[in-house]
Amino acid sequence: MEVFVKIERGRYVDSLETLLASSVLNEQPGIEMGCAGMATDPGKDVLESVGLLTEELKACDGSCYIIAARAESQEAFDKAVAEVEASLVPVSEDEAEQPSYPTIKAAAEGCPKANLCSIAVPGEYALGEVKKALNAGLHCVVFSNNVPLSDEREMKELAWEKGLLCMGPDCGVANINGAALVLASINNRGPFGICGASGVGIQHVAAILHEAGTGVSQTIGTGGNDLKNEVGGLMMLMGIDALEADPETKYIALIARRIGDQVLPGLLERISKCRKPVVALFMSCDRATVEGAGAIWACDLDDCAQKCLALTGQTYRLDTDGEIAARAAQAVAKLAPEQKYVRGAFSGGTFLDEAMHALIPKVGEVYSNIALRPEWQLADSQVSVKNTCIDYGEEEFTLGRPHPAIDPGVRKPAIPREAADPETAVILLDFILTPPGHVDPAGYVLGDIRTAQEQARAAGRELIFVASVLGTDADLQNVSVQRQKLADAGVLVCKTNHQAALLAGEIIRQKKERDDHGL
Repeated sequence: MEVFVKIERGRYVDSLETLLASSVLNEQPGIEMGCAGMATDPGKDVLESVGLLTEELKACDGSCYIIAARAESQEAFDKAVAEVEASLVPVSEDEAEQPSYPTIKAAAEGCPKANLCSIAVPGEYALGEVKKALNAGLHCVVFSNNVPLSDEREMKELAWEKGLLCMGPDCGVANINGAALVLASINNRGPFGICGASGVGIQHVAAILHEAGTGVSQTIGTGGNDLKNEVGGLMMLMGIDALEADPETKYIALIARRIGDQVLPGLLERISKCRKPVVALFMSCDRATVEGAGAIWACDLDDCAQKCLALTGQTYRLDTDGEIAARAAQAVAKLAPEQKYVRGAFSGGTFLDEAMHALIPKVGEVYSNIALRPEWQLADSQVSVKNTCIDYGEEEFTLGRPHPAIDPGVRKPAIPREAADPETAVILLDFILTPPGHVDPAGYVLGDIRTAQEQARAAGRELIFVASVLGTDADLQNVSVQRQKLADAGVLVCKTNHQAALLAGEIIRQKKERDDHGL
């Protein structure tokens, strides 16, 4: 294998497009590792960390668009680059006739009806572009990541001063006036406004509301760092203001994983003054704290959606404990004596955390690369220990590659590796649908699932797969189609990630109980 590069000077490709380009590049035959993006300093740091930074690339500046890959030949690289270029959305004749503008200010003046700007530039340039947009009177949704907390604070203070939303940095999910932005699923309109610091959390609750027959008025992603002390929760506070003032929003849901100790008191005070009902899922807060602010407490993402639906007298059907136990019993009967552990391969941190919290009461300790306790931290993320769950969205897996929600190839090695361990009883998977993601994420792994099942049976074992799919029937991939493909392959499909984790944990619990009694 040799490193090959293509450099285009003066061509800008935004972060969303480069994510897709990198995903397509890494799927091509003859490519061991590839990366597409702008040759900024952080971009070159990524290339160096994965062994793709050549002397030629070192000489490039941030105005260069580059494609680099470790490939088996120049021919393989050229064919891969051609596929990457073909994957980029072509400009139609109608679009080509639309005016383009050299600056945000010029675009704002040329499109006076526009009031929102989507920004997906490398992190070091985000502050400057956001300030230009805010000064032009535009709300912002900022997909850029690797933005210093001091820059985020500065852009949000300016947004606060101007009364404009600055969603992000690192905002992956937003739905404004019915328009799905960045990585968000397509949702029905409805009376629920959601503001959250977890993109997957927002998408999850919105998807349940959609499937239950209602929908969202707005979803506002704050970016994952908004509630840190250094940023101050400014966008969560502004999000509450915006949803309270929005006539289409009747009910408000707030979602956060961790809230800074200096931020929490002000947030609770704002909630206590809100004139609309608030459902709050604050994963780091106890029930008394949330209810003390006058909010409706939710214990997890499923419960958050159910508490929202209860406000309108609606429900969403989930499996009962008894139904989960019955499904688990059928699976346990197929397992060989040596099979006793669950192995989870997750697309991101929110679902990983949720799954581990659901598993621990049933299986005990759960090891991870993002462990809930220091003593459960894996020494090597490629080597599972007993019950193990891995976040494949972590930097150790995504350096030079898109997030696994976009590029399912990131976690592709997990299935054959875990399936080869004779002690593996259950492989637990999540699938997240998103517009720029893989067109068929379930179909992408069906071959690996079938091969793993066949190899296990040949060795006298039955391998149990449990999965959930997040998305809606309005998404390109269609959540119902994705679920059915998995079910047809023998996967135990659950409606939500939490229920999938409960089922996987119940299988392991029942198996241990059976083994302890010598059954």
